[in-house]
This record gives sequence, C-alpha cells and structure tokens, in this order.
Amino acid sequence: MYFKSIFIKLTFVILVSVLVVSCNRNQKPVVVSTDSTILSNSVKEISINIEKDPANAELIYQRAQIYFNQKVLDKALSDIEQAINIDKKNPIYYYFKGRILYALNKTLKASDAYEEAVKLKPDYTEAQLKAAELYYIVKEHARSLRYLDAIISRESENAVAHFFKGMNHKEMKDTAKAIDDFQKAFEFDKNFYDAVIQLGLIYMARNNKLANEYFSSAIRINPKNDEAYFDRALYFQNIHQYKQAIVDYRKVLSINPSNDIAYYNVGYINFETKHFDEAIRNWNICIQMNNNYTKAYYMRGLVYEMQNDKKNAKLNYEYTLQLEPNFDLAIEALHRLK
Repeated sequence: MYFKSIFIKLTFVILVSVLVVSCNRNQKPVVVSTDSTILSNSVKEISINIEKDPANAELIYQRAQIYFNQKVLDKALSDIEQAINIDKKNPIYYYFKGRILYALNKTLKASDAYEEAVKLKPDYTEAQLKAAELYYIVKEHARSLRYLDAIISRESENAVAHFFKGMNHKEMKDTAKAIDDFQKAFEFDKNFYDAVIQLGLIYMARNNKLANEYFSSAIRINPKNDEAYFDRALYFQNIHQYKQAIVDYRKVLSINPSNDIAYYNVGYINFETKHFDEAIRNWNICIQMNNNYTKAYYMRGLVYEMQNDKKNAKLNYEYTLQLEPNFDLAIEALHRLK
C-alpha cells in the first residue's frame, strides 16, 4: 500500500549529545562559590594584595580564576597574560590560558596555549587531555590521538583518555577500535556514563541487544537523566518492541515533560499500531511544545487523510510545506488530494 511505503521513508530522530568531559579533575579553583557578592569581595581582597605586590604572578593568577568563575572572560584573560609575562615558565598558567581562550571560542589560540603548557611539562596530563579534546572537536584526529597515546603510555588506566580515543575512532569510522576504547574506559571507571552511552549508540545502530544492556547501565549510573531512557526507548522502537519503548518514553516525559521528540515518537508508535486518535493526541502535544515540528504536522495530515478528513489533511500538509517547502512527501500528498 502507498501509506506503508511512507512509513518506511520516515526516520526516527536520534539524539546524540555533544559530549564534553571535564578533564581537569585534580586542579581546584580558588573560589568555588558562584555567589556574585562573594566573588566580587574576593576580587577586591586579592586586588588590594596585588597593589601591594604587583609582581606576584600567583596572586594575579588567582584573580584570573575568580574572573573565570564569574564568566568575566576578558578580565580573566588579561590577568593570566599578565601572570605569564611575570613568570613565563609556569605550565599551569598556559594551561589556564587555554581554558579561557577555549571558553572564548578561540580554539586555535587555545591549542597554542595547551601546547606551550605541555612543552614546559611533558607529563602534564590535564593539558594533554584538553589539547586532545580540542583537536578531536576540530577533527584533527591524528594530533588528538598522539596526545592520548602519550597519556596512556604513562597512565594505562586513564578512562578519559581511552574515552576520547574512542570518540576519535568513532568519527574516523573505525567502529571496532571505538568499541574497544569505550569498553576500556568503562572497565577503568564503572561510572563512566558517556562511555556506556556511546557503546549503546553503536550497538543500537546494529539492532544488537547489547544496546539494551549498555543503556540500562547508563540508567543505573544516572537514573535522573532522560537521555539514556530515550535512547533505550528508541532501540526498543527500532526493533518493534513497542510496549517497552512506550514505558521508557513515559519515563523520559516524567523526567523532562518538555521533550517534544518523545511525544512525537510515542505518536508514531501509536500510528504504527493503528491507535490513530492517540497518535494525534501525542502529535498535538508535540506541536504545542514546538510549533515548527514539521514531521508532526505531516503525520497528523496523513492520519486525517486516511480517515478521509481531506480538509484537515490539506491544512496540515500546507503548513508542513510552509515550514519546509521541499518536504517531498507533503508535496505528493497535496497532489493526491487534488
């Protein structure tokens, strides 16, 4: 049937989070509180001390950290550069400069700062991890892997280094190596949420039952995060285990009631199981949350067309094309109605 061919053309939405892992686990900022009054008072106190001792690089570095915590990045950068001018041999200052530049989206300059930190201290793990992460993001995989291999040669059980090796290999389409890297990261850190999510996504793409195991491990690690529930629901949906999928989508919505994609997918499952009124109800909620959700309008129009409600079908198809003029299925649908 024509409608069945449409089901095949439509694809589910997979949420793949942009993973950012903090690699600076050991270094503690001078000021932990985010209260603006406390931070401002701290700046005043350190500034008074800096006036008394203007050549004290460490004091200026401490003030840079406070500015960084306050997200006053221009002042943080000015201070760290001043500290470096006083003490050009301190790798920590270059490392922190890299962090500030990265926060300012100045990735090339940030990489230069990390490189300088590593030149001064070749076994500076935190700087190497940040440089590796940055090079992974800008798709310079060979440079990223060089840093990661250097870390692992010293610290064979560094879970974060193995994780980023996996991310590099995954993007390089070497899935076998990526799996091995992510498994090592999980082996060395049983609470490494991002590693098990990545393993789950790889096995979900293969419709492999290991996806369920890894997503379930992610849920165990962080039961309050809706991401792993969503991914497991999508896995169940892909293998047509709709009851389990609905249970997980409901859990997603209990954690994050504004997840419009979960509502869309619940609607799609109801559509596939011919519960059309329930499908429309879920798509209505999806559209209320996101009135630019093109697929929801199209699918709602398709149900109306199947129910011979041509007026509402036409309205939904037309709105689909207002949002996405090249939506081929909606164009075909309007030709059918004519």
